[in-house]
Amino acid sequence: MSKLEKQSFSKTGGELCHVFLSAFLENNIVLVQAIGICPILAVGITLQNGVVLSVCTAAVLLPSSLFMSLLGERLPAWLRPPIYTILAAFILLGAAIIIDSFISHELYATLYVFLPLTAVNTLVSYRAGGFSVSHEPAVAMTDALASTMGFSLVICIVSAIREAVALGTLWGKPIELDVRIPEMALPFAAFLLLGFMSALLQWSKSAVARRAHSKEMY
Repeated sequence: MSKLEKQSFSKTGGELCHVFLSAFLENNIVLVQAIGICPILAVGITLQNGVVLSVCTAAVLLPSSLFMSLLGERLPAWLRPPIYTILAAFILLGAAIIIDSFISHELYATLYVFLPLTAVNTLVSYRAGGFSVSHEPAVAMTDALASTMGFSLVICIVSAIREAVALGTLWGKPIELDVRIPEMALPFAAFLLLGFMSALLQWSKSAVARRAHSKEMY
C-alpha cells in the first residue's frame, strides 16, 4: 500500500469514525434531535418491546439507507419518500409475520400498531431519505448503524427501567426490587427519564470540552 493510499484509508476511517460517534452519541437521534420519541413513550415499557422495536428499526433503516445512497440521487425528490416508505412497509410486513408466527402472539398484539408506523417513522425518513441520499454508501451505512444503535440504547435503557420499577420484572422475569412505582408505565415517566438522560449527555459533552480546553491552555 502506497503512502497516498494509506493517507486516503486513514482519512476515510477517520471520517467514518466521526460520523459514527456523532450519530451514536454526540448528536444522538433521540436525546439531542428528539426524533423517534413516540414509540419510546407509548410502548417502551418492557425490555422485550424495546429490543423488538430496535431490531425492526435496524431492519428498515439499514437497507433503506443503502438503497437511497446508491439510487436516491437518480430519483426525483418527490418520488423518494413513497419509495423508501413502500420498501420499509414490505420489510416490516415480514417482521410482523415472523413475530406473530414464531415469537409471541402477545408481543405482536402489543406492537402491531407501532410496527407499520416504523415504516414512516421520522427516524427512517430523516436518516434514509435525507442524510443517505447525499452521501456515499459507506458513510450512509455507518450513519444508519450508529443512529439505530443510538435509538436502541435509549429505548432499551428506558424500557428496562420502566419495566423493573413499574412491573417488578425484567424481560418478563420477576426481580427482587424493593421500589415499585406503577406510574412508571405512564408516558410522563418516559419523558422524565429521557430528560435526565439528555441532561446527562449534555453535561458529559460539556465536561469533555472543558477538559480538552484546559489541555490546550497548558
